[in-house]
Amino acid sequence: MKTKIEELPESRIAYFRNIGEYGEKQNKQLMESFKKWLHSNGEFDHSSILGIPQDNPAITPKEECRYDVCVMIDENSAVSAPAQVGYLSGGKYAVFLLDHTKEAVSGFWENIFSEMEKNHLSVRQQPIIERYSQQMIDNHLCEILVPIQ
Repeated sequence: MKTKIEELPESRIAYFRNIGEYGEKQNKQLMESFKKWLHSNGEFDHSSILGIPQDNPAITPKEECRYDVCVMIDENSAVSAPAQVGYLSGGKYAVFLLDHTKEAVSGFWENIFSEMEKNHLSVRQQPIIERYSQQMIDNHLCEILVPIQ
């Protein structure tokens, strides 16, 4: 699995949140709602969309798991409802490019820790981020950003 290292700046974000069990159906519905909101706020059209699972379902009850979809925005950008405003802490990330299929994503989660070890990287205590640009979506790809020390 090919990886690159990237530094994300601390950023203001506009986001939608789902609270409940993580799953393809829930995440897809949230993403579609968010995309409609983005298109109605044309200034965000060329941004990458981030998907951020905030909780570990092995620790957090599934009905309390939080999943956010967001875009980075300028400090002065007005954000209309139902979006909320938050902050992404930023930092260093190992970036993995993969096919946006159920099989590839499942395989990624099964092998991530051995990949990190193989690349001599140690995970930092921040949420893992999924990143989607329009070009990636058009090519059925996504990036997974793993926070590292």
